[in-house]
Amino acid sequence: MAKPNPVVKAWKYLSAWFGAKVDEKADPKIQIQQAIQDAQHQHQQLTQQAAAVIGNQRQLEMQLNRQLGQIETLQAQARQALVLADKAKADGDPGKAQQFEATAQALANQLVSAESAVEDLKKLHDQALQAAGQARVSVQNNRMMLEQKLAERTKLLTQLEQAKMQETVSKSLQQMSELAAPSNVPTLTEVRDKIEKRYATALGQADLAQDSVAG
Repeated sequence: MAKPNPVVKAWKYLSAWFGAKVDEKADPKIQIQQAIQDAQHQHQQLTQQAAAVIGNQRQLEMQLNRQLGQIETLQAQARQALVLADKAKADGDPGKAQQFEATAQALANQLVSAESAVEDLKKLHDQALQAAGQARVSVQNNRMMLEQKLAERTKLLTQLEQAKMQETVSKSLQQMSELAAPSNVPTLTEVRDKIEKRYATALGQADLAQDSVAG
């Protein structure tokens, strides 16, 4: 068994890692819109495929109706030829009667072929009718799923805006906490205490110096 190529393995790992990083940095709002657009595109493709299936069923239906109409026409023509053949016999014209009988026979042969074609068309039409029904159900189910995704998009966008607001509030509170925290810059009270201490010390030194002069 061949060992996996370490270069290919490393490339796949880096590709997966880079893809995860890109996905991590991607704007959720854009990702949501992309997901909806992808779902809409899939629904459009499914609808087009279903339309083709239903169109095939409708076309077979038209062909079947046309073939049935042709059978009715052939049957009427064959009956008329037999009527004319009988009339020719009654009129004592066996030659014309034979011509009409030959016409009726030819029409009967066409009827056999037409009826056979109708049976084939009926089978195809039944299959196409079933496929068209399944296509309609698939489109309907997919439409419901798309509507659910659209509703989910609205919910996610609302949650996203709430998350952004919460992040803003948290950031503001953090900034306030940082401002309230002790810093290296002395407060006015500390400066005052420091000045007062230096002043008091200077007064003490002056008192000591005065006592030394007086002594």
